[in-house]
Amino acid sequence: MVGRRNPDALLQCNTYLRTFDVAGKRDTHWCIDPGSQLDYAEVRRHLIMHLGSLAELSYFSLNHQDPDVVANLVPLTEENASLTGFVSEDAWRLVRHLGARPKELRFAHRFRGEKIDFAGGHRVLTVPTPFCHFRGAMAFYDLESRVLFSGDLFGGLNDPGRLQLWAEEEDWPGIAIFHQIYMPSREAVAYAVNQIRALDPPVEVIAPQHGFVLRGQFMHDVMERLERLPVGMDRLPRELDDEFLDRYQVVFQQAMEIATAHFGRPEVLRRLSFRDEKPPETATCIRVTPTDATLLTEGIQVLPWLVNVLSEGESPAFRNTLKLSVLEACLQQNVPLPQIAPGMETEETDRWIG
Repeated sequence: MVGRRNPDALLQCNTYLRTFDVAGKRDTHWCIDPGSQLDYAEVRRHLIMHLGSLAELSYFSLNHQDPDVVANLVPLTEENASLTGFVSEDAWRLVRHLGARPKELRFAHRFRGEKIDFAGGHRVLTVPTPFCHFRGAMAFYDLESRVLFSGDLFGGLNDPGRLQLWAEEEDWPGIAIFHQIYMPSREAVAYAVNQIRALDPPVEVIAPQHGFVLRGQFMHDVMERLERLPVGMDRLPRELDDEFLDRYQVVFQQAMEIATAHFGRPEVLRRLSFRDEKPPETATCIRVTPTDATLLTEGIQVLPWLVNVLSEGESPAFRNTLKLSVLEACLQQNVPLPQIAPGMETEETDRWIG
């Protein structure tokens, strides 16, 4: 892994380097998902640390076109004009607008896996994972190491400061939340999981583009859980907010307790009392008294506002802790997730537009 590990982030961007040893020739180097421009200095430093020079890099692959996955391709191709890339046509149709100029592209087939032959007889299998979370998403399976580079599939949020390599049981909530936010449907995820289970030889390690690397029994447990997890279209709020009100009230109170432990109940209630700063539809959704605050209705709308109000002016670490606690509580209560943006670890904040 040659990406940047940011202790303040809820969402790590993982860039990987795979080196193939070729007898009698220089090694062949392959960069998987070059990553975000926010991390380029670290990615570049790590690549040079391993390679000596970016000119030694031979190949890159892209799972899909999102900027956190592909943006570093632009400076990489500026520094190394001889790169060859593996990507689906659907993804490259969008990536090309960034202006990256690789020497050669090899388009991975969108419906069936194909083997890519590297120097020295090394082979990598393309594994289409359609709509996880993009139509042309493509995972890459290193047949020799038995590592699957899965892109966003199997990715997850992480607690701030938690930077270990391997995923553990306590990381499951972050994986579940990530998929509920970014994957379109349970059917799409289940199809991809079945494709992965059918690989021969069987996968031993799954290396996603976000979060932690999976292996062993926990890897198999995550595959089974993701097959059953309602995500995306399965969890649209529609008319369910009233049905889930009592559960959203639990989440609301948990967020209040976290803020109270941080700066005290009087300050929490003072912040919640400013009616002018609420979006109009939120002003009648909570009741604030001198000693308490209560969620009355529209929990899925109120919770993003609550996070913003309680974390305004506080550190990014506190803001991310509050966000993650609300999302994890919604997962525990089995309710649709509110529109809370994880991964905004800078001083930038979500704002109501109205």
